Amino acid sequence: VLQTIWGHFITAGGPVGVETVGELLAWHDPAEVYEAIARLDEKDLILVREGHVMLAYPFAGAPTAFTVVLPDGRERYAVCAIDALGIPAMLGQPVAIRSHCYHCQEPLELHVRPDGPVGPSEVMVWVGDRNELRDKAFSSL
Repeated sequence: VLQTIWGHFITAGGPVGVETVGELLAWHDPAEVYEAIARLDEKDLILVREGHVMLAYPFAGAPTAFTVVLPDGRERYAVCAIDALGIPAMLGQPVAIRSHCYHCQEPLELHVRPDGPVGPSEVMVWVGDRNELRDKAFSSL
């Protein structure tokens, strides 16, 4: 179920309706799919609100401070800085991460391959105030 949710976030973006997840897994018992979604939400691997999966770590279904640009130019949002940095390894593809500097608010763009950042980098992850998504996100670079 989680892989199906991730697949939707990657290919179509998010959020994704719980019913849509059920449709994508139509060959499974719908009750089992909905139970699995509830367990994933309970275990904090996804966030369900008003019948929609709003985030599926590392992906957010709404704009955040971390835009991940996939190799084909599609943009996806990461829940937090750590999630944005992990997406290339998860996908096995290089990405560009767009955000802003914690101190001066200047725009940042990092290029990251599955094995790590491209080129020299003096970027740090700042752990600041927690945000409202689950009160666990690293909010700046």
